[in-house]
Amino acid sequence: MATNITERINFGKIKEVIDFPNLIDIQSKSYIEFLQTGIGKISRKDNGLQAVFKDVFPIESYDGSIVLDFYSYEIKPPKQTWLDSLEDGGTYGAALYVTFRLKEEKSVKEEEVFMGEMPLMTPQGSFVINGAERVIVSQLHRSPGLAFEASTHANGKTLHSYRIIPDRGSWFEAQFDTNDLLYVYLDRKKRRRKFLITTLFRALGFLKDDGSKGTDQEILEMFYDIEELTLKAAQNRDGLANLVLVEDTVDEEKNVIVARAFEPLSKAVLRQIVAVGLKKIRVVNISRDEGLIIKCMKKDPTHNEEEALKEIYSRLRPGDPPTVANSRALLKRLFFDPKRYDLGRVGRYKICQKLGFQDPDDSRVLTKQDLAEATRYLLKLKMGEGVLDDIDHLGSRRVRTVGELLSNQCRVGLARTERLVKERMTLFDRENDNMTPAKLVNPKALSAVIRDFFGRSQLSQFMDQINPL
Repeated sequence: MATNITERINFGKIKEVIDFPNLIDIQSKSYIEFLQTGIGKISRKDNGLQAVFKDVFPIESYDGSIVLDFYSYEIKPPKQTWLDSLEDGGTYGAALYVTFRLKEEKSVKEEEVFMGEMPLMTPQGSFVINGAERVIVSQLHRSPGLAFEASTHANGKTLHSYRIIPDRGSWFEAQFDTNDLLYVYLDRKKRRRKFLITTLFRALGFLKDDGSKGTDQEILEMFYDIEELTLKAAQNRDGLANLVLVEDTVDEEKNVIVARAFEPLSKAVLRQIVAVGLKKIRVVNISRDEGLIIKCMKKDPTHNEEEALKEIYSRLRPGDPPTVANSRALLKRLFFDPKRYDLGRVGRYKICQKLGFQDPDDSRVLTKQDLAEATRYLLKLKMGEGVLDDIDHLGSRRVRTVGELLSNQCRVGLARTERLVKERMTLFDRENDNMTPAKLVNPKALSAVIRDFFGRSQLSQFMDQINPL
């Protein structure tokens, strides 16, 4: 049986150079940060259990008339010590009470609800569950963030790609195919449901209220510098083949297109434009990426935000009639809704570090800038600049400690509670009974998930007490 930590005695003749570090410190600190027991209810940081409750609540009824909000939680003192729990065959834990506020029309009811037992950590960093000492093993997993990779196709061609991995939510992947077209894959399982990166950038106009409509010019401005040249300057310019027209050149008298947009300039094309009588043309220089984005734009079946949204929706939900509102809601749900998508602090830091920019809002969801910068970096990689990431390198892995593992489990339990609360709000008979938070919240979902994690999880293991003698 484990007892309190005794002082180390060194029988060696050689003195220790440095003190032996406390190897359990990472576990105990993580659990203290998760529970935040010594901190006042109002001054708790947005971490651990507090963050989980703030993510799930407030819960609104389907008609929006009733709102159940989280105010604070309290962990009561344990009924017995951990040594007594070991002897009695019980669980060393404390009662978790959560204060909810129910806003119903004009009235606000506040009530403390018992949400189950929360196991507490012993001084050795272990837990006592049903009389047995158990340890939660830290998990080494792939760090959230951004990874640039390259794979070799069967025909020997190198295909570059990048992947944005969140802490919670859908993976975003963009990869070149054998024809040098950059396709987006939003789900690893459904590789067939792909669309061009330019289609996605057109569809993301709704993220900023700057009047962007997903036009060709807006896409070009993201990746190239648009120049306005006189025809004389264009004729004297070196490397004409690297200059591409931004829009169609039309002979208005005959109503004929003389030179098409996205086609490289040549002396013959310039002569045709001179014959029409135009003085200036708008071009972009594609020497920096050999016109990879222009290639995608030529192939792109869409030309504005509305068409792009419908195209993405029909790819992701084949069979459903695509509407602009549904498409917008689907995209927002996938990458831009904080409740469903979370890069985490680590993910946001890794993305900003790799791409060399600072997000002023420190957003935990994807932004249009993230996708644009990542695509620019991928184009550089394709041209031989930049560095690929090694997914097996320990720099792209991180340790999930007990606090984070339990946070994820609590989130699962509270998501079930949310569904039940919404159902009860709808079915509650308000004429014959008063609605209170205790009647809406069922604590069983949360307590069952916590019990299951400590009792049955692969990462919850018996603490081996091996006697070295």
